[in-house]
Amino acid sequence: MSSASELPEPDVQILTSSGVRIPAHSSILAMVSPVLDNIMERPVEHGSSERVIPILGVPCDAVTAFIKYLYNSMCTEEQMEKYGIHLLVLSHVYLVPQLKQRCSRGVSQRLTVENVVDVLQLTGLCDVPDLYLKCLKQVTARFKAVEQTEGWKFMQEHDPWLELHIL
Repeated sequence: MSSASELPEPDVQILTSSGVRIPAHSSILAMVSPVLDNIMERPVEHGSSERVIPILGVPCDAVTAFIKYLYNSMCTEEQMEKYGIHLLVLSHVYLVPQLKQRCSRGVSQRLTVENVVDVLQLTGLCDVPDLYLKCLKQVTARFKAVEQTEGWKFMQEHDPWLELHIL
């Protein structure tokens, strides 16, 4: 992630959903994310000498891309293509505004008829108003095609308020 000769030994492990542990430096994580800073200020569990921070619910590689971003403020197009939505959620949850802006733009550029409803639902949860408006415009412009997607059918079943808002 950075030159190993410049950094001390990692003092925290990030635990992913697949059980992979990513070594990291608490000082870097705390500097970039106030949420991670708050987590690291909590006392370590009794009987444990190592600090482990679980980041669950997203693919392991998305967590790796997120941690790399925290170190170098860079996100590749390939990472955005594969994990943009996951990185958007992580940037929202861990309060990393620069990554959130980057993900909002990246996800916006990759909107399709198939994913627009899913992204629309996510924008409400992650407070991304510009992306929300772009999704609404795409739904409106391509409504007949969007209405046929699995995302639309799922939304009808599970989020009737959003459907009502769109209609």
